[in-house]
Amino acid sequence: MSFPVRLGETVRVEFWKFPEDRLHYYWEARVVEVRPEGVLTLLPQGGVFHHVAKGKAVVLDHDAYVAFFPGAWYSGGPDVREGRVLEYYWNVQTPAAWTGRAFRQYDLELDVRCRADHTCQVFDQEEFQAKRPLYPPSWVEAAEKAVEAILRHMGEGRWPVLPPGEPLPWMERV
Repeated sequence: MSFPVRLGETVRVEFWKFPEDRLHYYWEARVVEVRPEGVLTLLPQGGVFHHVAKGKAVVLDHDAYVAFFPGAWYSGGPDVREGRVLEYYWNVQTPAAWTGRAFRQYDLELDVRCRADHTCQVFDQEEFQAKRPLYPPSWVEAAEKAVEAILRHMGEGRWPVLPPGEPLPWMERV
């Protein structure tokens, strides 16, 4: 099963906050690859990332690829500049739902960032712990398992992970 999107199509990517049911951040992306295991989107250099919660819009100085996997509790991919992987950014989230125009999911706080050499670090664990009592128990369990799934995904070098490269310092994030 895959998402019903077409190569070259522009889609909106929305991350929401639970339980408030409010838009956290979004961007417009182009579908650059469709496979049975998922869809790869691209927010190109010069594209705008809208962080609604922080009231900021950031123009990217690199290409950001994000893969969505049907039924998975995470999405993500490489940030690339001039053919070089800067780092990988993986969001732990509820499985992406296709609305007919957008990928929509709830952000579950946990993020996994991996350097170009595939060494990874889990971020925002304190935020996840603070919100843990607000999430349904099944979401908590799935989020914790998603971190392990991301680490396996990177370790196995599965699509859209590229071969290891020279690590760079962590990127600044909004």
